[in-house]
Amino acid sequence: MALFDLNIALDMIYTKEQKEQIIQSLNQEKNVNVFRNSLLINNEELEKIFKIENIVFEKVDTYCYKISNFYKSKLSSMSAFNEGKFYIQNYSSYLCAKTLGVKAGESVLDMCAAPGGKSLNLANFMQDQGYLASCELSKTRFFTLKKTLENYKVKLAKCFLKDGRSIGRACPLKFDKILLDAPCSTFAKMGFDIQKNTKEIKQISNLQKKLLHSALLALKHGGELVYSTCTFLREENEEILENALRNERFKLELLDFDLANVDFICAKSDEFDLSFAKRILPNDYVDGFFIAKVKKH
Repeated sequence: MALFDLNIALDMIYTKEQKEQIIQSLNQEKNVNVFRNSLLINNEELEKIFKIENIVFEKVDTYCYKISNFYKSKLSSMSAFNEGKFYIQNYSSYLCAKTLGVKAGESVLDMCAAPGGKSLNLANFMQDQGYLASCELSKTRFFTLKKTLENYKVKLAKCFLKDGRSIGRACPLKFDKILLDAPCSTFAKMGFDIQKNTKEIKQISNLQKKLLHSALLALKHGGELVYSTCTFLREENEEILENALRNERFKLELLDFDLANVDFICAKSDEFDLSFAKRILPNDYVDGFFIAKVKKH
């Protein structure tokens, strides 16, 4: 079975300069993004702890701090980290949850939730009020998810050991908002360090299509969904959206959204206008990501 050629895939999507930036980012240590757990600590208290520990930080937004990779091991050994007061997470992952725009009191699904960082994000944005279903198929990863949410004192989340492909049938029209950060080839994280053959890519793509279909069944009319991956491939990104948009069962609208503090390019399609979907360009702080926001009418 032929191996998938990442070089060709990148050439088809990005300019020469963008591809060079991507390759460079895959070979460099990234600065750390720290997500503040507002359920346990405020900005002033966390910043005071950083200063006491002599950690230099840059405040990115209400929840996030950019910190040099030099301090990574120190951060993960701090009492505040072990007490669940902050979470170490790539900024691109945080943006997936932020883009969903959840509010207190809503019914929300994190469809492929382990290890739990995005569920923690959502719980913070919801002020720990409402209903958050955090689902995971892998038993090992499910227990990691449960432990994460327990350690960070998230109360509104209920964890389910469940295949996301069955949720749409089991819970039709249940959720106001859904985050589907889909299992993927992880090329945007691992780059040329991993190899996938064309059959594997097709299998992953088919899984993503089924997960998105299930999510759309579970989404209320008027509800919103974020689809995201940490891969560069059209087969796992644009083609998944195209497949959903062809389905006459759903009336879907792609929504625009802001992405702060990152560079990105817009998705393209010969069949649909996908310009509101965005490909985050990786650098020394963020991983490459694909994010799209959909409204179901």
